[in-house]
Amino acid sequence: MSRKLRVGEFSRLAQVTVKTLHHYDELGLLKPASVDQLTNYRYYTVEQLPRIHRIVALKDLGLSLEQIGLMLDEALPTEQIRGMLRLKQAGARQQMREVRRQLAMIEFRLRMIEAETHFPILDVVMKSLEPMHVLSLIVEKRHTMKQVVQALHDAIEKGLVRHTGVTIDVFHGDTIIPLESHELEVGQHEILFGVESSQESVTLPKIGELTARMEPAIETAATLLLTGENRFENFERVALLQRWAVAHGYQFDNFVRYWLHRGPLHTRNRDEFVIEAQLPVGTGE
Repeated sequence: MSRKLRVGEFSRLAQVTVKTLHHYDELGLLKPASVDQLTNYRYYTVEQLPRIHRIVALKDLGLSLEQIGLMLDEALPTEQIRGMLRLKQAGARQQMREVRRQLAMIEFRLRMIEAETHFPILDVVMKSLEPMHVLSLIVEKRHTMKQVVQALHDAIEKGLVRHTGVTIDVFHGDTIIPLESHELEVGQHEILFGVESSQESVTLPKIGELTARMEPAIETAATLLLTGENRFENFERVALLQRWAVAHGYQFDNFVRYWLHRGPLHTRNRDEFVIEAQLPVGTGE
């Protein structure tokens, strides 16, 4: 006959608190092997250790006590158990993405605070930007830059796109934050391809429609040259460009243009990129 273990001894063996064991008893998740009718002491046995260990292991997976009870006592089909665990897996991955995003934002803000203390010299040039005929592509999640570049190369070779050589990335949104995954948190990403004035809209395989339109002139833009493909450093410099504009009494809308003087259409070596950040500004008068 198995030796009876008082609740305190069993809790030490199971590495759970007495309070937790009482709670599991109330839920019917783990009943004592016996209860002394006179003293009301709860007693457990070593044969109950596998069950409490399994409860703890399933709880560590993030399953609720209700779900654990179903898995232990209802003889759930394997497929249903698999489905419950897959839901928890998806939830855990989403939490990891959110934590990584928050961590990246915190680190970015800390670097900005440091930059305020040691504000670097920015070679800002004020420019007026001419209007131009463009084909506009709204970038979707299904797009990759490799697909876009290849589709445009093919269209140029076939004469479907009469490209002037100008390519501009436009990011619309309140904040542009470099994430650990090298993605951007922005409202919208648009690519503008400079084209001849006679160019009409065109639909490219795997990419979709490139809409012909006139990109309006920008009266005043604060511009800053970025080189290489250090995304964190370059986006921090753009954030500093925004701070520079504020410090000099300018106002700006929630979008930034990046003129790819030398980009993916020119070279595969990202270290050779030459990009001009263009921040349209005004005095607010």
